[in-house]
Order: sequence, then C-alpha cells, then structure tokens
Amino acid sequence: MATAYTVPASLRIKRSAQSGIYTMTAAWQTVYANAQLYAWMFAAAEIDLTNMLAADDIEIRISKRNALGGAYIVKDQLLFEDVQPVETKKITIGPVMDTFGVLIEMRQPVGGLITCYCEFFDAVR
Repeated sequence: MATAYTVPASLRIKRSAQSGIYTMTAAWQTVYANAQLYAWMFAAAEIDLTNMLAADDIEIRISKRNALGGAYIVKDQLLFEDVQPVETKKITIGPVMDTFGVLIEMRQPVGGLITCYCEFFDAVR
C-alpha cells in the first residue's frame, strides 16, 4: 500500500545510525547496509581519510541489488592511496535511488590499520 507524503523525500534525509568510527581491516567490512521493500534514497556518505599515511591504501566498494533477495552488484569501487591531499581528506559518495538494497564496504589491504569516521545519510519512509 502506497503512503502519500507532503514533504519530498530529499527533505526527510536523516543521519544513519550506522554512522561512526570504523577500524579498517584487510578484508572487506560492511560499513553501511540498508534494504527496503519500497523505493527509498541513500542520500550520501562522507568518509574522512585524514588518518591515511604514506603506503596506506583504502578501498571503498558501493553495491546495490537489482531484485528482491538478489545478489549485490558492484556499482562503484574507489581506491585511495597514501596521504590524501587537503582537498580530498574527506570524500563524498553521492545519492543512490534504490528499492532492494545498498551496501557500502571498506578495506585496507595495504598499510597499518587506521580508523575512519564515516557519516551516512538516507531517506527511508
């Protein structure tokens, strides 16, 4: 059953409870996951890479499902290496419209395992 809202979805964006500090691991770890049975919006992620040092690599993978109960398919994969320049110490992942699921994973296959502060925002009915 559809629900009518007078406020556009973009105005119902909230900070996800999955936001916080994550200690990197060499294996992929889930930092954000959400799936609904209706259309919703992953609004944004802001990931702070300030703690990266020389020889550190951080990989970020954004995946989504195209069918209810289906497998996640990689939509984007990003690689950040070494100390980050001032203008890219905090990166932003843009919106993803979805129905069946969005998954964001991170790992640090190279370097000392650092911590990253991650903020996630979504608009879910």
